[in-house]
This record gives sequence, C-alpha cells and structure tokens, in this order.
Amino acid sequence: MTLDTNTMFIVSAVVVTLCGVTFIVNAAFNRHDAAGRLWSLAFIAAMLVGVAYGLQMVSPEAWWGIALGNTSLAVCVGSIWSGVRLYNGRASGALVSVGLALFIAASGLVYGPRGGEWAGVVELWFVLALLAALATHEAMRGRLGRNLNGRIMAAVMAITAVFNGSRAIVFLVDGPNGAVFQQYFSASVATMVNLSLVVVMSTAVAVLRAERSGVNAVGDVTEGIRSRAGVLAASVFAQEATDHIDRAAHVRAGLVLVGADIDNLPEINTAFGRGAGDEAIERFAQTLRRNAPVMAVIGHYSSGRFLLLAGVGSGAEALSIVEHLQSALVDDPLTEPSQIRLTASFALADTYDHGYDLAALNAAVCDGIATVKFGGGNLIATAAISTIVS
Repeated sequence: MTLDTNTMFIVSAVVVTLCGVTFIVNAAFNRHDAAGRLWSLAFIAAMLVGVAYGLQMVSPEAWWGIALGNTSLAVCVGSIWSGVRLYNGRASGALVSVGLALFIAASGLVYGPRGGEWAGVVELWFVLALLAALATHEAMRGRLGRNLNGRIMAAVMAITAVFNGSRAIVFLVDGPNGAVFQQYFSASVATMVNLSLVVVMSTAVAVLRAERSGVNAVGDVTEGIRSRAGVLAASVFAQEATDHIDRAAHVRAGLVLVGADIDNLPEINTAFGRGAGDEAIERFAQTLRRNAPVMAVIGHYSSGRFLLLAGVGSGAEALSIVEHLQSALVDDPLTEPSQIRLTASFALADTYDHGYDLAALNAAVCDGIATVKFGGGNLIATAAISTIVS
C-alpha cells in the first residue's frame, strides 16, 4: 500500500491531535506547573500547524496558512525549550522563543502569496534546528539530565535539530526538486519523521509531567503567606529576601542564600506513597526552622526545594550553617513505616562573591544544586560552584 503525502499529513494531524488532547486534558485535571503549561501550549501550537497547513492544502489561495503554520511550528518547539528550562528550575527564556516566532511570522508575511508552498521554510528550519539544539542541551543537564525520560526528550530534540538543519542546507544547495532532497527530506519523509518523534515525545513528556505532579504536593499549597510546610511561600520569600538584601546593601552587611533540595523525593513518593513524600517535605521544613539562625528568612521555592537567607560575617560562617543543617537532617528520620533518613543537596552563595542581587544569588544556588545532584546528592556546593564539600 502506498500512501500519498496528503493522506500521510492527515494521519499525522490526527495523531498529533490525539496526543495533544490527551496531554492537555491530563494537565487540566491535575496539579498545574509552569513547565506543564508551556508543554500544553506546544501541543496546541502543533495542532494549529495541522489546521493551518490543511487549510492551505484545501484552498491554495489561502497563502497565509503557510505563514501561520510556520509560526505555529516555531511556537511549538520554542515552548518545548522554555518548558524544559522551567523544569530544570531556570528562567524560561520566553523572550527568545517569542522573538524567533515573530521573526518566522514576519518572514512569512514578507514572502506573501508569491512564496508558494516553500515560503519561509529555510528560515523556519534553521530556527527549529536552533531551538531544538537548545532544548537538547538543556534536557541533558540538571534534573532532566538525570531522568531517563529527560534523556529521551533530549534524543528527540537532537534528531529534530539535525533533521531540520540538514533539510535547510540541502534545500539551499539541491533545491526542492533535487534528488537528495526528494529522497531524504521531502514532505512525505518529514511527515513520517515528525509523526514518529511526536509519539515518542508525547509519551516522555506525559511521564515527566506525571513524575512532576508526584513530586509536587505540599509545596503547591499555600495558606496565607506560608506554604503548607510552614515556611514562607515562594512569592512572599522573594519579597522578604529582596527587602533584606536592599537593606543589607546600604550597610554592607554580609548575607548568604542557601538552597536545599531533598534528595530522591520522586523515589520516596513511588516507594512509600505520597504521604511519605509529604511528610518528607514537612519534616525537612521543620528541620530548617529549628536549626537555621533565628533571624533567617526561610522560603519554599518549589516541591522539595527550600531557600534560606541569613546574615553572616564570612564565607566560613555561611558554610558552618549549612553543615549544621546537613547534620540535623540525618538525626531526624521519618516516622514508621519508612524510617527514612533524609538527605539533601545544598548550595550556598553569599554577597561577598555575588553582590547584593537576589537573581544572581539564586542563579548561583540553582547551578550549585544541579552540580551536586549530578554528583549523587547529599553534598554542599559553595559560592564557587566548582567547590564541593562532602
């Protein structure tokens, strides 16, 4: 049986729609997170691609369908990249994604009806290759880099980057009617490649989001200005920390930002149930409250991650605070039946090295925790991220 391009396109659009609707419905009825919302946007954009290209196929005079489809593709891959960054605890980079999508939209409008079915495709393929390469790099690091489904996502994005980059180069060199392009990069081949990648990607993303919702529990719920774990909610902590840093800057007082991320929280949820995971988060928060300096500000950054801002007179004093917290965790196991002794990955950044800027301090802490996690956890990363204290 031979399938023509139009039939393959319809099959691909149906599969994309089914995968997208399944993911979006699941996301709507479960806990929300920023990465999940961006991945939902990616599926919505992918479904819009099918509608836009289908419209142009049915009505060739609707040239703007090509421009809309190309822009939607850029939004799709850009949303995946931004979601991957958020999943790893980094800034979304949304301005880059939006800027590249607007560039594709503008190029489609510039070509207009005279561009035909290949209007703006070279620009599109290079943009897709760039965004997919960025997503590959991000998925290989941090939390995703330690997750099998994260590595699957990285592989899918790597194939996407190579395929689109090669397709653009061959198009420029060989033209759309060249033998190489027709054999390896035609619309039919691209449809089959995209169909295969969508199925694999949707499965990996769905599992990642399910794991994410399994991690998020106590950390998602706030009661007034506090999370349910009993410390300041993330938004309130950011306000308080900013105020403390501004006041400390005026008198040149030393401050340290400490990040702590519970090790193996998804595994605890899987092995002992959500109740054990919730207890781990609450017990960890209580350990911080009881052992941190009295005037320290403690916030619940996300799920099993906490931030602590305290005044210090030196880098050595900052390290001693974290070492005390690390020891306190081991001395306070969870209750029956698990009797787990919690460990955590710590990172600290002080104003002596990073200045009085909460964003800079937080970025250093996040990078430090990622480094410790990559090394197996239960260690401390100091302000110089290359320095790990056991």
